[in-house]
Amino acid sequence: MKNICSLLLFFLGIYPSMLAGAQAGGKLYVTTDMDVNWKLDGQPMDPLKSGDRKIVPVSPGEHLIQAATTDGVATSRTRFNTANLTKFDDVEKGMFWVSIGLKMQHDRRLEMQDAETARVPAKADSAPNSTWTDPATGLMWTKKDNGSDVDWNQADAYCSNLKLADSSDWRLPTVEELQGIDDPSVSIKTMFDAGNASVHVKGNLKLTGRQWSSSQGDYPGKPFQGAWVFDFGGEKSGTSGFLGVSYSLRALCVRHSGE
Repeated sequence: MKNICSLLLFFLGIYPSMLAGAQAGGKLYVTTDMDVNWKLDGQPMDPLKSGDRKIVPVSPGEHLIQAATTDGVATSRTRFNTANLTKFDDVEKGMFWVSIGLKMQHDRRLEMQDAETARVPAKADSAPNSTWTDPATGLMWTKKDNGSDVDWNQADAYCSNLKLADSSDWRLPTVEELQGIDDPSVSIKTMFDAGNASVHVKGNLKLTGRQWSSSQGDYPGKPFQGAWVFDFGGEKSGTSGFLGVSYSLRALCVRHSGE
């Protein structure tokens, strides 16, 4: 069982080793192979740079480490118990070592995103040949989103390259424009990456994930930029997302119908 747990932690990008007895309190010694933001048991910790080390007190028992590269491309979320970590007798008593390894995942995802970006024009050419115009605003919307995971740059390129309804001036909507087609009185059954969902949107639009907006700004409390994301199926509709994240994020395009 110990070998299985160690293998699971390896694939999740975190490789813990115990440096003292499990029943005593001690210190957590953390290193990383990339610049990361991380949390210990839900508590935000000071950012770590590649090659840095951080030592924090840790109690015996189960703990949760959440980490993300500063550009948001690679993430990890792992629970571990100090009682299950390997013991080294020749190191300071009460010290637990955790190495956050995200570089391999980060580089692989960037390669995948670059490949996806190269395919964006082809997807745009085969976009659905139907639209819906909101009578309240005069905005014309695509009847469905792009249908696959895209980061912010890919979503922006998708809409910019879209040719539909004899128009080529499609763009990503602002977060306010997305809010304008949110309708809590409507419930449309659909399928998200996480499973069945209900979306609350006007125009009977087909949505398959959360929607990127063109509205950008500094990510709250962080030294990098994000963009607002709108979730028509969630309780919290507006959230700020890392520009490099793509999981369950989509592009729904809009234009002014009078132009």
